[in-house]
Amino acid sequence: MLKLGGVLRKSFFLKRYISALYITGDKANEHYVTIQPFLDFAGTFRDRAALDHSISSRGLNINLETVLSKYKNYQTHHEQLLRLEKERDSITKQLKLLTKSGGSSEQLNALRENGKVLRNDAKELKQKLYPIEDDFIHEFLHLPNSLHSQCPASDVEKLIYMHKPTASRSSTSHLERKDLVHFVNNNCYYLMEQAAHFDVRVMQSLANYFVTRGDFVQTSNPDFVRCVLLEANATPLTHYYLVQEEHLQNKLNTAYLTGCGSFESFLGAMTKLSVYPSVLPMRFVACGRSYNREEALLYGPTPSLYTATQTNAVQSFVATQTADEADTELERVLNLAVDFYKSLDVPFRIVYTPAVSLTASESLRASIEVYAPSLKRYVCLGRISNFGDYVSKRILFSARREKHFDFLHLVGGPVLYTTRLIAALIELGVELPLGTLPGAQAAEPSVEAMTQHQRDLQEFKDLFK
Repeated sequence: MLKLGGVLRKSFFLKRYISALYITGDKANEHYVTIQPFLDFAGTFRDRAALDHSISSRGLNINLETVLSKYKNYQTHHEQLLRLEKERDSITKQLKLLTKSGGSSEQLNALRENGKVLRNDAKELKQKLYPIEDDFIHEFLHLPNSLHSQCPASDVEKLIYMHKPTASRSSTSHLERKDLVHFVNNNCYYLMEQAAHFDVRVMQSLANYFVTRGDFVQTSNPDFVRCVLLEANATPLTHYYLVQEEHLQNKLNTAYLTGCGSFESFLGAMTKLSVYPSVLPMRFVACGRSYNREEALLYGPTPSLYTATQTNAVQSFVATQTADEADTELERVLNLAVDFYKSLDVPFRIVYTPAVSLTASESLRASIEVYAPSLKRYVCLGRISNFGDYVSKRILFSARREKHFDFLHLVGGPVLYTTRLIAALIELGVELPLGTLPGAQAAEPSVEAMTQHQRDLQEFKDLFK
């Protein structure tokens, strides 16, 4: 039995004291370890200036010197433990050799006693190391991704594309169109008549456009995502709704309602997955609900379709082997989105979002924004982000290269929020098109396909006669 709840664990506000992504050995008996992420200490601390720049540009309250000090302390104790384990292995090998060669009892007893001492020392050192490890690793998991060279370091967005319609059109607030929108609050609204049809058709059309023109594969994802995947993507847990589950075995790895139109909904299928380079790049697109209660705060205190916590969405997900290929795929997705939105002939633009607005996992975000007359500003219609290999290291998503594994670079994000597009189109006085949408024809099954479907269905029914 599932219940939706709005109360989050206090340990996840500001700082994770107990993580579902990384569980130390002393807690392994109480909590199930879902995954052991690859913690790239050397790679993360290699360019400290770039890391410090990423922290300060994002406005994060992280003292890098403190983290490095904790890392040094952790490293010292960890190396001591490794030396003890190495000595224990050496004694074990000596015991085996002496036993086979007929060594004296005094020699054997001396080695056994030495082994017991080392075992107790190692056990004691482990107990000392657990709190040190726990403190440092949680600080390390908070460190952000490095910033892309194109990401604005200041708090001013960078314009990279602008489309102005052929004619200037404006209308009243979309909430005044009672024949199309019945809005109760951010969590409850009803689309009617043409708006209801457009809500579904525009989502299907854009997904089909990506499939037919962009060589994407359409998938169906889960609506619920476990906490370990949200942590792997460095998603603030306040963005989604906690699901209150009865008889939950792993109390740390709780579920959240994200919708299958979210980026995180792809991660479960990619966790611990190793692919051959020949299948790259992997391009996926998914249609479905998206639930996000945090973005509603961005567009003013007045509730509307712009601030609704649930919407239909089209989500993209691309995996590549190199950073350069990820840059190319991001441009590819943006070009597809631009071609689609240009057909609507509405004022929209694409901007690079400043670092202060990024999540910790994003190195670059391109935001697709449409002009909202009622707000007299541009609102986010969709976004594409470059995550580098930051997330892949945490979920162990890699490509096999001979005897080595390369962590993949990820690009993706929601290229469409349908409710915001509908609100903007109504306010701009644009008719909600159906058949003229790019990809709309591909979304409708042909007569031949429908006939074949009926034959297949009848053949299936005949099996049970």
